[in-house]
Amino acid sequence: MQLKETKAAAKELLSELPIRKPRRLKRSDITMLILSLVFALIIWLYIAVTIYTETSPKFTKLPITADITNTKASNYGLQLLPESEEYIQSMTVDCTLVGNRAAIGGLSRSDLEAYIDFDTDIIDRTGVQSLPIKIRTKNGAQFTKAEITPNRITVKMDHFTKKEVPVSDANHPNLSPDQDAIIREDKITYSPSKIEVRGPSELLNKLDHICVNLSDSETLTETKTFESGNFSYLDSDDKALTDSEGKELSSDVFEISANRFSVTIPIYYSRKFPVSVEITGIPGSIDEAALKDVIYRRLRIVSGNKTFSLPGYGEDNMTITIETSNINNKVSLEDRSSYNTLPIELSDLVPGKAITRSFPDAEGFESPDNISSVTFRLDDTDILTETRWLKNSEIDLQNRNDRFGYDLKSPDGNTQVTLCGTAEELAMVDSEDLKAYVNLINITEKGNKTSKINVILPDTVSGVWVIKPPSLALNVRDAE
Repeated sequence: MQLKETKAAAKELLSELPIRKPRRLKRSDITMLILSLVFALIIWLYIAVTIYTETSPKFTKLPITADITNTKASNYGLQLLPESEEYIQSMTVDCTLVGNRAAIGGLSRSDLEAYIDFDTDIIDRTGVQSLPIKIRTKNGAQFTKAEITPNRITVKMDHFTKKEVPVSDANHPNLSPDQDAIIREDKITYSPSKIEVRGPSELLNKLDHICVNLSDSETLTETKTFESGNFSYLDSDDKALTDSEGKELSSDVFEISANRFSVTIPIYYSRKFPVSVEITGIPGSIDEAALKDVIYRRLRIVSGNKTFSLPGYGEDNMTITIETSNINNKVSLEDRSSYNTLPIELSDLVPGKAITRSFPDAEGFESPDNISSVTFRLDDTDILTETRWLKNSEIDLQNRNDRFGYDLKSPDGNTQVTLCGTAEELAMVDSEDLKAYVNLINITEKGNKTSKINVILPDTVSGVWVIKPPSLALNVRDAE
């Protein structure tokens, strides 16, 4: 009974609520509903086909870039060799991208970049390495995968080092000297004379020096400086460094501290002269004929195992080349008939004994023969030395100073004199025939002194001289 009452009360309550009764659909409403469903389906299909489906566009002949900067290869200090760089520049790849149509559907060749991956498979090792080729988009568009042909490349790598290399050669095919001159190749100078070169160690180890190439054309009468930025890298055999194909390396294959050079081409005037010497300190007893016949004729130049005569006394003369880079000195060269060493004092000439004399320093002249001195020797085949004696008491003291008194240390003694000459003339000289004197003009103070004895030979001989004149010992005191 109670349940029935509850249901009745609920029914009455519901009847009082403002609930609208469903409206009966018209035909136009049904048509609009169907069109909305069709339009939604079309939009869904468009989005599914154009945005969410995959696509795989193909691209051909994409160039390859090779940027090692900030890669693992650069951290290892590795760089591509020039031949590999040239190979990479000549190579292309084909690529098929796979990815969302919305992301990659509108890409063109210019939007893609094929590059060598210097991180993934790189090894800290010089020589040949096989590295992957990859694709990236320049606008950041993402793709699922890329099929690349070829997908790897073989390159040659090396550590880059640096060293200082001399600039020591010049190629100047169109420069020629005046007819009387020569170009001294060994005297060519360069500025700078050394440069710092950085590059792959394999090539750098082969590099020995730089050769500057001059294209100037001129006949040179004097030393002149030229400039050029054309140069070659040469090995120790003066051969140009080449790549794997045998082509000469270009000048930019290395990083260098200078790429332009000044080259000074030296012009020298040159003549070859017979070597000679002047004999000085000749006593009045030796006339010119005896000087030539007895001394110059017998004097020899000794060089190693060879013996030479003085010019004018035989055909076997030693020669020396004398050059000057000063055109004003050219006349001086032309006026010479021989080139003399420093002179020899006659008293120093001892039969069979070697005497070395250097060449005088002559400003503006030099010799490419690098001969700084010559050894002379007197032929002793028919020449002798003999001893004579002088009485000290008979030696004349000349040019005395009135302020001093002079006492001989050995007034009763004798002084030995060594004479040199032919046996025939020496036999004509007795001790009694010799006269001697001491010149005191240079003695200006008291004390024990020695002074050279000047020996006067008799007029009957003309080919005899004194070897190493002796000295007289004196005590110089105040005059009484």
